Amino acid sequence: MKNLFLIAFLFLSTWASAQQVEPVRYEVDRWSKEQDCHFQSVGLSDGIMVYETDRINKEKQHRLWNFACLDSSLYETRSDLIPLPEKLKYFDSDSDGRYTAFLFVNDGNKKAADTLDFLVVSFNQKEGTYKTFWNKWPEKSVPLSVKVVDGTMMLALNNKNGNGSLSFYDLTSNAYRTINPSPSTSFVLFQAEAFSKEHCFVVAAKEFENKRFVSTSFMVYSSTGQLQGSYRYENIPNAALGRMGLRFDGGHNLVVIGTLERETGRKVNLQGVTEDFDKESVGVVWVRFVSGTPDSHIYLFKDMPEIEHALTASDRVRVREERLKNQKKDNPTRGEIAFQFLSPRITDFGDLTVFAAEAFMPYYHTETRMSYGYYGYYGGYPSIYTVFDGYDFFSEVLLAFDQEGRLQWQQSVKFDNELTFDLFPHAAEGACYGELVVASPYRNRLRYAAFDAQGQPLMHLQEEKLAPIHGADYVDDEYFAQMARWYGSRFLIFGSQIIQNSAQPKARRTVYYLQKVQYD
Repeated sequence: MKNLFLIAFLFLSTWASAQQVEPVRYEVDRWSKEQDCHFQSVGLSDGIMVYETDRINKEKQHRLWNFACLDSSLYETRSDLIPLPEKLKYFDSDSDGRYTAFLFVNDGNKKAADTLDFLVVSFNQKEGTYKTFWNKWPEKSVPLSVKVVDGTMMLALNNKNGNGSLSFYDLTSNAYRTINPSPSTSFVLFQAEAFSKEHCFVVAAKEFENKRFVSTSFMVYSSTGQLQGSYRYENIPNAALGRMGLRFDGGHNLVVIGTLERETGRKVNLQGVTEDFDKESVGVVWVRFVSGTPDSHIYLFKDMPEIEHALTASDRVRVREERLKNQKKDNPTRGEIAFQFLSPRITDFGDLTVFAAEAFMPYYHTETRMSYGYYGYYGGYPSIYTVFDGYDFFSEVLLAFDQEGRLQWQQSVKFDNELTFDLFPHAAEGACYGELVVASPYRNRLRYAAFDAQGQPLMHLQEEKLAPIHGADYVDDEYFAQMARWYGSRFLIFGSQIIQNSAQPKARRTVYYLQKVQYD
């Protein structure tokens, strides 16, 4: 059993040269709540920190963005200020180790919309050069994601009617081609992934007939945009494939592990399908496509003996009450157990594939307000309002599958987070030294747990304080604290913090930070 060690050193400012000590925290001053700050890993252990500065160019038409290259020790190796048109917002980025592409989109400002809808900044790591190009897309189109493989960037886009398109940009010449995938029915591009080892892109599309979800298609494209394979998974009665993770097995067969969502059969509006997280998942589906034929296994949460540990206290009581009622019947049936999940993640853990999904629950409260007549002479009229309090990410569900799709074990980790109004990942997983580590940051602390290959917990939930830059730093508030696997046994925590320290010239500072932690 290992431990997570958190070590802090001197702060490396944006313009500082390399120092002899290894910093594990990198900070950028935040000058506005609307300021964009993002990190993209590059290659095995490097990264690029991209953030919007408060400076504009001499012509006062472009905002200066800083692209700072960081090595595995969070040393800043170079810094480039690139002017971008005003009102552009960062949307997505990806890297294949050689090229990195950053997509910026128009935020709806009409003046900017007259000239461009998106702009791409690409970085050639070998040559150390940046290039930019821009283009327009059809009216009311919505970008899905950006993926990069073999120097080609694929931009997935949904249009206003639901059907989408794929654009493949050669990041060396900026030449591009656009493809309109053609499943047999109306469709919405739902997910896209890049696979450097297989030199391909995989695009998942939800297919609809008369605005009813009927199946999911998976299209495999080469790095040049050639269609290499197309697979289809039909919905089962009253259920469909939901959020999913994609991978290839040792035989180069496409494997899909996704949530099983209940379908009502009602017609849906195709717009906004990709951002709809309201549906509840009642199980998980494992699918492998061999010669185009799907081989699938379905596992329902109600049949998993350990799943109750992942429930909220109220749901646990409800499930037990349902079971007691069913025991009194002649033909007892177990009630369904359902979760609302954020987008899942897949981790290779020895010979197993671990599917991890964060469960969340929206909370509401009701308020009663009284309305009276003009002079207050008449009786009051009560009005009841439902007020959204936020999302509570309360648990992470882990399911380990072998190479044939058999469920080997199921576990969960309880990360009770305070309510947040935004949906974003709160945890990360990684296979380190023969152990599966699951960790989540919260209020400048790191909670983590570890499991062995049989799914047995190696420790109770541990907690460590994140090391500050200065010993007297006190985190007054924190926003959007997230965590991602970086490389090896290293993880990266990032977010925004308000820090108090009366011993410093600036007693209060607001920063976007990167924090490196290592599992040893």
